Amino acid sequence: MRGQIEFNMICRFSIYLFLSIVAFPALSHAQTFQTVLSSEVAAPFVDLSYERAKLAFDRIIDPDVDEAAVVAQIDQLAAAAEEIAAGGSDIDKLKAVRQVIYEPGPWNDHRPFVYDQDDPYGRDLRNKLLATYLDTRRGNCVSMPILQLIIAERLGLNVSLSTAPQHVFMRYTNPETGRSIAIEATSGGHPAHPREYAKLGVTDAQVDSGIYLATLSKRESIAVIASTVSEWLMEQHRFEDAIAVTDILIEHYPKDVHAVLLRGAAYGELIRTEFMNPYPVPAMIPPPLRPRYQMLAARNAAAFEQAEAWGWLPSQD
Repeated sequence: MRGQIEFNMICRFSIYLFLSIVAFPALSHAQTFQTVLSSEVAAPFVDLSYERAKLAFDRIIDPDVDEAAVVAQIDQLAAAAEEIAAGGSDIDKLKAVRQVIYEPGPWNDHRPFVYDQDDPYGRDLRNKLLATYLDTRRGNCVSMPILQLIIAERLGLNVSLSTAPQHVFMRYTNPETGRSIAIEATSGGHPAHPREYAKLGVTDAQVDSGIYLATLSKRESIAVIASTVSEWLMEQHRFEDAIAVTDILIEHYPKDVHAVLLRGAAYGELIRTEFMNPYPVPAMIPPPLRPRYQMLAARNAAAFEQAEAWGWLPSQD
């Protein structure tokens, strides 16, 4: 713990994510979101599926999503890519995936997918849902690489996700050579050189620590996909639940800096609601409540200290 954490410092920590409030319905079915998260992230390797995981996580956020319609559109895109690649090499398949998503044609009903310049980060969580992206054809740095990932997975390609500050992208790894390349969904699905990510603020220390630009495993990639659930819980002011989700994600992806920071933010929001609002200064906290305040403050600080030790830097936006 960084000595006595002042309330204004906790305030800074707790606003790591600038999230808009969206009135999604609460999860209504018997399975809890923890069960769904665990079943997808911790599934046996042979059962891991990007498509199934994304659909399950989106269903937590919005149970009214027309899953059949989403799958039908994925079927259409994947079948077209298979036909275009016609049993070709992995490079042929990657080009086919790019074509069916970004080039107008019968495969996408002559409605290619484009970058949503109005909401590039998916601040409105509706825009991170696959159903929204397929409907509007306007995506962000989360929905775009995930659709690309799902179509590539359908074609049997060895793909995963990777991250940069406030950004997600797809990686293809050659199963024979082990060489991995970044493929940037927000720039037409073309390969991207590592130096391009320096423009997003990626530093050598962050790359060396493994928090950014890493070639993630399939399980770690699914943990990245699940991050939208924790963001949704934060929007719902369900801070304890958000912490429970980040615990699951960090268990399976220990260097998930986004989850670590969000967990720290959730502890900060608990301090805000339980202590900052009723007690203007820490000295006014009743003695029986001080152990909980100290516990929350310590965990809030520990999350950000861990992120900083990995080289994370606060956004300058």
